Amino acid sequence: MFAMVSSVFATFASAQPWKQFPYQAAGSEILFPRDEGSHGSFLEWWYSVLHLQGKTSGDQYSVLVSHFNNEIRFFTVTNLTKQKHTSGATLGLLRSPRGFLDLTQKTRYGTDHFKSVGPFEYKIETHDQDMDLEVDLSAIKKPLMVGGTGYQPVGSSGHTFYYSLPRLKVSGKLLFLGVSEEVEGEAWIDHQWGPFVVSPFPVKGVFDTYEWFCVQLDNGQELMVNNIFDRKNNLPNTEAYGGVQITSFDGDAIHTLNRKFTRTGFWQDPVSKTYMSMGWTLDLPDQDIHLDFTPEYLNQMVVLPLKGSFWEGSIPVKGTVAGKPVTGKAFGELIHRFEIPQLQISKLKPVWTSDETLDLKWDVLNPDAGNPLHFQVYLKTKSGEVLLRSNLSGPEIQISIAEMLALEGNHQSPLNVQLIVKANSVDGVISGSTETADLTIK
Repeated sequence: MFAMVSSVFATFASAQPWKQFPYQAAGSEILFPRDEGSHGSFLEWWYSVLHLQGKTSGDQYSVLVSHFNNEIRFFTVTNLTKQKHTSGATLGLLRSPRGFLDLTQKTRYGTDHFKSVGPFEYKIETHDQDMDLEVDLSAIKKPLMVGGTGYQPVGSSGHTFYYSLPRLKVSGKLLFLGVSEEVEGEAWIDHQWGPFVVSPFPVKGVFDTYEWFCVQLDNGQELMVNNIFDRKNNLPNTEAYGGVQITSFDGDAIHTLNRKFTRTGFWQDPVSKTYMSMGWTLDLPDQDIHLDFTPEYLNQMVVLPLKGSFWEGSIPVKGTVAGKPVTGKAFGELIHRFEIPQLQISKLKPVWTSDETLDLKWDVLNPDAGNPLHFQVYLKTKSGEVLLRSNLSGPEIQISIAEMLALEGNHQSPLNVQLIVKANSVDGVISGSTETADLTIK
């Protein structure tokens, strides 16, 4: 599939006027090759994700390579066929000149290279323990100017210049867990710089966080999905907090905020113990696009110290565009972590009679717009727990004391009970609860 799709695009790309230097998209300040190089910004990164297939084994791989101007280097390889994953994050002296792309980074595993060898043609060489990557990349779609111009505000933390190469043909060699073979496939490259701050290290209330996806569909379209959470875990629907970029076959792109993005599942990393969303649907009504993202392999973590580990991995995609079935591949970067809900029940009087009705109210102390909760209320007695209400979306219900007595069955007066409120994510993976003090019914 990779070879067939890339061949169609390559024929198209070879005839396009954009594949030459200098190149500058209309309305953008970003100029190639100048802005492929370093900018001396507060934060800058060069980010590449690759969907590859081994020519000998036929195995499917996903690969991440990222270089940061703070001298951190990420390199992960996942054999999706055999479900084997290795994370390589390290520090190393980074050198990248201004004006053109010729990046080198020396680490304890060797010297990495990421350089331009012609208009939108690149070489990547990356090394880690038991992992080596040497590939050639050739863009078959023109650069995507994120936000339309390549300039965007980033939450409340600043702004960024940002372009992507949304589809590149890849060929080369991969060594992973003792197996070396030639590979081919497709890639996505991001380059981002500016005075803004994001971090994988969780410091509550200090950094905006995000969930980001790049999607390559087999109908020739690409999408970039960006959901930025503010520092109170809200998801404002403004340009500064994300949206969706959608490209056409010829590379023209639009940006929209009119989307419905739903998290359908969650997952807890067994090592870091953090929760992340792990299943999504995307609906774009103006473009008649519906897509489902469901990872087939969950454990694709970038491993960092100090609770900084985060999820970065390959995701198969299926859905419809204008009513026609479509499939594709996505790569997700999940910096946003979800917390166990902390609940607080409003104070209740301690003694009740059988003819009264109890108004039960509660608050979620750490709400998260990405995890709309479902609530259940239980009656707890010496005999155990009995469900009173389920699938509640709101933080208040009324319960008659007579109903409690009927559910409890045989009892003697006075009766001591408690009420328990439980909060769950849509799939029940994330769950929290609290309970009242003892209530006496006379």
